[in-house]
Amino acid sequence: MLAWLIPLAIPPAAAQYARLGLSQFTHTRWTTDDGVPATGVGSLAQTPDGWLWISSAEGLFRFDGVAFERIDPPVGSPMERASPRSLFVTRSGELWVSYAQGGGIAAYRGGGLRPVGPPGRAMSLSVVAQTRDGAIWAIGEGYRDTRFHRWFGGKWESLDARLRAPEGFAGEVCETADGSVWTSLRADDRSSFFSLPPGAAQLRPSPIRTYGMVTCRIDPKGRMWIADKGGTRMVVGADGRLIERPIVFPAVPNLDAAYLAFDAAGGLWGGTNSTGIFYIPDADKPRRTVADRLEQFVAADGLTSDGVYTPFVDREGNIWFASDAGLNRFRPARALRERSIPGDAGQGYAIAGAGDQVFVVTTAGVFQLGRGAPRRLLDHGVGGICPAREGGFWAVRDFEILHVRAGKQRSLPLPAGGGLTGSCVEDRSGRLWASLYQGGAMWRDAGGWHRLRQPLPDVRWPDLVLTTAGDAAYVTSDALVTLRPEGASTIALAPFDLGDIMKLSNGLRDIFISGNNGLLRVRGNRVDRIDARRFPWVARLRGLVQTPSGDTWLRRALWVSRVSTADLDRAFEDPSAHLPRTYYDLRDGVIPALDQTFTGPQVTVGAEGRIWLPDRQGLGYIDPGKGARDAAPPPLVIRSLASGGTVYRDPGTVTLSAGTRALEIGYAALSYAAPHRVEFRYRLEGVDEDWVSAGTRRLASYTNLGPGKYRFEVMATNGDGVWNSKGATLAFEIPPTFVQGWPFKLLCGLVVLGLLWLAYSMRLRTVANRIRARLAARVEERERIARDLHDTLLQSVQALTLRFQLVVDELPIAERARPALEAAIDRADQTIAEGRDRVLALRSLQEAPDIAAILADLVQRQGFDASVCISITAEGTPRPIAPPVLDEVRYLAGEAIFNIWRHACATQVAIEIGYRDDFSLRLRDNGVGIDPEIARSGAAGHFGLAGMRERARKLRGTLGVRRLPEGGTEILLSVPGRVAYTPARRRGLFRFWRRQGPRPPAISASSR
Repeated sequence: MLAWLIPLAIPPAAAQYARLGLSQFTHTRWTTDDGVPATGVGSLAQTPDGWLWISSAEGLFRFDGVAFERIDPPVGSPMERASPRSLFVTRSGELWVSYAQGGGIAAYRGGGLRPVGPPGRAMSLSVVAQTRDGAIWAIGEGYRDTRFHRWFGGKWESLDARLRAPEGFAGEVCETADGSVWTSLRADDRSSFFSLPPGAAQLRPSPIRTYGMVTCRIDPKGRMWIADKGGTRMVVGADGRLIERPIVFPAVPNLDAAYLAFDAAGGLWGGTNSTGIFYIPDADKPRRTVADRLEQFVAADGLTSDGVYTPFVDREGNIWFASDAGLNRFRPARALRERSIPGDAGQGYAIAGAGDQVFVVTTAGVFQLGRGAPRRLLDHGVGGICPAREGGFWAVRDFEILHVRAGKQRSLPLPAGGGLTGSCVEDRSGRLWASLYQGGAMWRDAGGWHRLRQPLPDVRWPDLVLTTAGDAAYVTSDALVTLRPEGASTIALAPFDLGDIMKLSNGLRDIFISGNNGLLRVRGNRVDRIDARRFPWVARLRGLVQTPSGDTWLRRALWVSRVSTADLDRAFEDPSAHLPRTYYDLRDGVIPALDQTFTGPQVTVGAEGRIWLPDRQGLGYIDPGKGARDAAPPPLVIRSLASGGTVYRDPGTVTLSAGTRALEIGYAALSYAAPHRVEFRYRLEGVDEDWVSAGTRRLASYTNLGPGKYRFEVMATNGDGVWNSKGATLAFEIPPTFVQGWPFKLLCGLVVLGLLWLAYSMRLRTVANRIRARLAARVEERERIARDLHDTLLQSVQALTLRFQLVVDELPIAERARPALEAAIDRADQTIAEGRDRVLALRSLQEAPDIAAILADLVQRQGFDASVCISITAEGTPRPIAPPVLDEVRYLAGEAIFNIWRHACATQVAIEIGYRDDFSLRLRDNGVGIDPEIARSGAAGHFGLAGMRERARKLRGTLGVRRLPEGGTEILLSVPGRVAYTPARRRGLFRFWRRQGPRPPAISASSR
């Protein structure tokens, strides 16, 4: 592999692991139970976006650390029935996949695989390298003529003839720092190594001796290594020259082929197809013995299979091995092992810290851990230790107590009766306190051993700690007891419902008591509590220690948590405060803690801030200053959008089908160091009011979405609380269906308006019919009255007049009464004529030709002066007026014309009839004008205007009376058309109105 293809370096702190050996890495495996393809894994690659790609006989997959996703080839392509063979990432970041069974080569672009060649007959190629000129080399399976192929300038070229390569199967291709291309050719059991210097036309044999199948790899310093049955060795330097005395590591037993990779710390990793993997720390440094040179890890150690393939180092420093039975990952452990201290870990360890020194008690003795290598201070037989104020430590043995300091020992006798538990503490006055098996505690000073006079509460745990005031203290089942020679004081714990007490620990300022139900902090005489329901990991602690740098470490049986001391104080004081933490578990190298066989702390801080942890396998430690915390935010991608059976992989901006209601968005954090710790939160703008905490879930589902443009955002945090606040986004659009679009909404609006108009029209028609019915009833009544007057009263009066006329005719002409009788008969005739006129007026509505004629008749009857100019005009197409309306209009117009004749003193009168949607009648004169107050409310004692307005209201119309600015008065009557006009003939449900034609000329009548 080319030097530039080496993955990004792991953090600088990873260099420490190279000298610690394979045991300082944690191993994680994935098998078919975890989703690995059943046929195993062939090769691995990582694209710049962070995806880890996997080839398998089942197809191409990508892996986010949690789930495996299959990427199907195009339907109908040769790749559909072929198996991926090798993976390669180009300089531009594209993934190239070569297929066996003649499937060709494909590139992953735009969320799918796209064929890129080669042309001609199908071949099985392995893409192996890209040289500095951008050319991509591919190796075929042939023995001659079909082995070397190069992609350059957008086309494929076969190089066998030009390179004049001898017969044999080609191996891997590597390019050294000087631009030379190297490869091997294997024929039968013989193999030869060749180079192609820059500018050379053909391969040149090299003096490098090889055996069987040969693989090559470029290390981080640009040097080339090869591996074969003869072992692993560096053969070409960074300058491209052969190394005369190469560094050689012998091959592992039964080796057939080995595949190499280098981590950033200089460690060499090898995968074999028959004997598992091997690891060489600091491979470019000589070793004293063969045992130091190489470590192996096989199936018996937990490897998925002894047959593994090309190792791969990702950009986070994880080392991956593909095998035919699964996937393996090696990761530098965050919790390291101290293996140089002997002892039976199964019997438990005791540990105590004193400044930069840490003392450990094992079955083999007491050892000091400092800045250098551990050293033994005492032989076995120590039951417990505690730090001494003047330096060194106190050791409790079966027959004495020793003070050990600077290589010197001072022995003290045990108290009478013995029975010490091994827990001790030296208080501020130099008194040594020790707990007793039978309960309570004793202290020793210059005067010997002493007991408190008062009885002490029963000891729940024999551990003794120092308070911040420098006094000894221990805990019972319901109280914290502080010890002084003058007596003991207690703080009740029962009110805090701590449950079974697990551990008593002292911090920098406080004493902490852990139980089943939570954690207590004792500061002076004040006690605060954190409930286990709020933060379950603060309960059931095996130990707690605080560092001067501001961290608090809390140890449980299966993991260790790290929090900020300031955040912990805030959590005690504020029940709503958040308490972020970083935690370490078995996947980080933390071994489960022992049951408490030894007294004393189960976690302590030592030199350089190391956190020491006794466990079931010995002694481990976490070094916070050297890579224990991952400060890199996890990279985020939107992996898919699924809706309606369609999946959009690696979506950019997506337009979904119209009417989409539900969808699912898959996202991933491409962090492979601790993917189980990555937590997410997301939101969909316009749908989610705030961020949704998803935990470790990697799928967001939405239903009942409407049309519109949406923007989905997701953020993630790694296990150490570092957020990728930039996150990943996805924009998508849901077009509206026809019924969701604005044309349909406009149509619905028009329909609603039409229905409202129809309802209004029907209501208006109903009101108009009701008015017409009332008016028709009045007309019928008037006609009945007219008939009765004509048939009864007038006829009777007429008959009576004739009788009187006959009587008068018989009287002598000289009769004095005759003239009076004739005058009475003439008056009766006049009354009959007037009655006939009234009857005629009652029935004239049925005979009136139109409103213009009626108005002309009213004007003529009124008897205007001949000098008055009167005009009657009509606008619009004349339409028949309903008889009841015509009656009311006649009386209203008659009153108006009478007022003009009587009060206006006008010389011009204009009457306008309007046949529009509504019927209107306008009367104007140029007379003296009407008083505005009279126009508003009428003249006192006169009811002309009031009657006119009443008649207008009966017609559901309006009457306006106003004084004109130029002089004169205007009276305007407006009646709704549905009331005024005679209804047209209907067809079906709707009325078909006559189309309005051209406006006819004005009709004029005048009187002088």
